[in-house]
Amino acid sequence: MPPQQPGWGQQPGTPQQPGWGQQQTWAPPAQQGQPSSSNRPLLILVLFILLIGLGTLTYLYTPIGATIKDLLQSATGGTTTPTVDTTEPEFSQVLATPGPTSARIDWETDELASTQVEYGKTQENTSLEPDTPGDDPTSGTSAGVLVHYVILTSLESDTTYYYRLISKDAAGNEAVSDWKTFNTTVPEA
Repeated sequence: MPPQQPGWGQQPGTPQQPGWGQQQTWAPPAQQGQPSSSNRPLLILVLFILLIGLGTLTYLYTPIGATIKDLLQSATGGTTTPTVDTTEPEFSQVLATPGPTSARIDWETDELASTQVEYGKTQENTSLEPDTPGDDPTSGTSAGVLVHYVILTSLESDTTYYYRLISKDAAGNEAVSDWKTFNTTVPEA
């Protein structure tokens, strides 16, 4: 290998640095103060714990943490605990359509619920139709419905009947309407 020429800005006779197009020989740095391989898992564990601790402190005690807490509360309606449904279904659009020996009772609820009508010639002597609530969301076989109807059959013509609606939501909240009446019609001759 030819002797090195002085690099730019160097004087002859001083230690030579590589010049343009010349390579410096490389050697790995001396290993001083590096942890032994047996201490590395402990070092990694300590660093991991520090990162978790710093993240927790950032969350709890900085404006960023407060912003995250505010976002979580606004996304859950101001609370982070689940709410329990204690409201029974509300009835609307109630309609009785009687015929000579039958009647159709229609109604709507503001939430998914079961379908059942209690009826009779008096309020004290009644029957349920259907026997067990239809579309009952507490049964696990139906989600319930919003639009309900029941057809009452085998009624006497030209008779006043009392009825009330019964609907239960998935949480088991049962609503029972006030008593209402309808009159079956006279059969056409």
